[in-house]
Amino acid sequence: MSISEFFSKLMFGKPEYNKKLRMTAYQAHKVNLIRIWNNEKHHDIGFEKVLRLFLVAVQYVFPGLHIRNYFGKFGVIKRNVGNEFFVFFKTFLPLYFLFSGLYKYKVVVLISGYLLLETIFYVASLIFVADMFVKPRSYRRNILMLFLNYLEIAFSFAVIYAGMHLLGDNLPSVVDYIYFSIVTSTTIGFGDIHPSGNLGKMFVCIQAIMVVAFMVLFLNFFGSKMETLNHEEE
Repeated sequence: MSISEFFSKLMFGKPEYNKKLRMTAYQAHKVNLIRIWNNEKHHDIGFEKVLRLFLVAVQYVFPGLHIRNYFGKFGVIKRNVGNEFFVFFKTFLPLYFLFSGLYKYKVVVLISGYLLLETIFYVASLIFVADMFVKPRSYRRNILMLFLNYLEIAFSFAVIYAGMHLLGDNLPSVVDYIYFSIVTSTTIGFGDIHPSGNLGKMFVCIQAIMVVAFMVLFLNFFGSKMETLNHEEE
């Protein structure tokens, strides 16, 4: 077995599983918008309907949808793997920004915030627009992606704290920003490091509220899915 065959087998499995998609990601998104607008699956009204339309439509301004559309040309498995690599990239890019010192540039902070917003909106769409998504290939795979999304949120906030000097100017290492963000993400809050100024406090509040909503709503959502899956396996 050659190296290319080894990695192909490792990442893509059996070739027959890589089925062609009936619609591109753009076409599927358009269909989902029309379905929500026409109340084809749920009779949602008012702010709920506005939120559902927004969560689907806003993905056009982020790279994830365009990456799925591109890799979808090569089949469903390659689209999923391409999306996984993008999630890995987004998760560890903030760490590169921190340890390389690039977090000092405002454009880098904006990039981190931009990619962070994509993750926030995508997670929210999995909760509030769950009926628009096809049944996942593996719920365990989605839980892995969930964990990476959780890490990305923590690392991205660390970049924001460092780049905007929201924890003061006396922290000796970028590890302190990561430490503070993870402690905040776990809702522990030791208090040895604290935000500086009202803007810092606002960002900490935003992260804390976001993480609590992430943990309670999203983990509960997947917990019910895993329970259903276990019943089906039995």
